[in-house]
Amino acid sequence: MEYQICYENWKNTFSVPCDVADKLLLGCGAVQLKVLLLVLRNQSEPISPEEISKFLSLPASDIRDALNYWVASGILKETFAPIIPSESTGQSQTAEPNSLVKVLNSTEKTTNKASTPTEGKPSPARMTASEIHEMTQRQPVIRSLLHETEAILGKTLTSTDISTIISLYDWAGIPANVILMAAAYCASIDKRNLRYMEKIALSWQEMGLDTDKAIEEYLDRQSVLRKQEQEVQSAFGIYDRRLTPKEQKYIDQWYTDYQFSIDLIRLAYEKSVDNTGKISFPYIHKILSTWHEKGFKTPEEAITESLPRTKPKAEKQKEYSFDLEEFERRHRWHVPTID
Repeated sequence: MEYQICYENWKNTFSVPCDVADKLLLGCGAVQLKVLLLVLRNQSEPISPEEISKFLSLPASDIRDALNYWVASGILKETFAPIIPSESTGQSQTAEPNSLVKVLNSTEKTTNKASTPTEGKPSPARMTASEIHEMTQRQPVIRSLLHETEAILGKTLTSTDISTIISLYDWAGIPANVILMAAAYCASIDKRNLRYMEKIALSWQEMGLDTDKAIEEYLDRQSVLRKQEQEVQSAFGIYDRRLTPKEQKYIDQWYTDYQFSIDLIRLAYEKSVDNTGKISFPYIHKILSTWHEKGFKTPEEAITESLPRTKPKAEKQKEYSFDLEEFERRHRWHVPTID
């Protein structure tokens, strides 16, 4: 299928720099394009980030991020509000509307190119638009990585997001498959912030998780741990706070090392509350450690062991119809005679 431009519907037009389509399109997202088109549409007068934010119904931080992308790429430049005298002091001050943006002319673009960062491996700090463009052109795998990450997270990547992903791949040396699995994991728990994804990917790298199988096994283990922690929280009635790392370590030991069931753990909790009047993980752990040393595996064994032991009854003495002691006293020295 072919597509043609409907020139008959064109009334007013505005120009778009060729570099946007030829060089910068692959490295930008939908937010950047929307912001640029709005700025280009309003070339006759500068437009503030606040105005763009209000018009597009997007956070001002995203707007500034998009504008910085185009400023770094040499398409826009930042200008500042005029200096006006203060009514109270008579001194000069800058008007509040922060910064304004306008399209660079060809002369200004040429001047800007002279300050382009030198080529080379980017640092983990924020990358410029030029670095992003150079990386996506030089390494097709990065282009694919950006598109797939955007699809997995279900969000438009900002230039800061793009810089983070490229830095993970090129500077940190994390394989593309690991970055994509980190994105998928973050999407599964509905934490789509790139800073959180970056933290996850770097932590996996520190743990030596660099294959799909290793990551899947780790995630399966984490899923089991979360389920066990939720069981304990429910049994202990902990609903208003998160578990501390030390408490999580206790729970892992109860399930993994001791192989105890939630029923036995609950019994230890009840004993702790009965004896101390509160939830005490160290006290519960002491009880469970004792049961583990004794080889208990079921609540019945623990309950039986805790029952009070009854003393064996003494052998019942034989009863007589007369007072035996009185009989012995009277007849102790009586020796019968023999005729």
